[in-house]
Amino acid sequence: MSLYHNAMEDLVEELYEEMYQGFDCCHCEQCHADIVAYTLNQLPGKYVVTKAGGAISKADSLRFQHITDIRAAMIRAVQVVKDYPRH
Repeated sequence: MSLYHNAMEDLVEELYEEMYQGFDCCHCEQCHADIVAYTLNQLPGKYVVTKAGGAISKADSLRFQHITDIRAAMIRAVQVVKDYPRH
């Protein structure tokens, strides 16, 4: 197990689960992974070392603007994956 973790991965996965049914694209495993990876590449990392640090980082990241930024990045990712699917 790694000593550090990008907490942004958890936030992006959570939002994907909340939003994916509204996406007009394929929901296969490859497309899911491509959407999440593309989204993460557009966002700054939020690396944490401890579980307490993860909780603090997650609370900070849940501010309205962060959620809006993640959703906007994910919508762009969906469009790219929809236009250029790799499955």
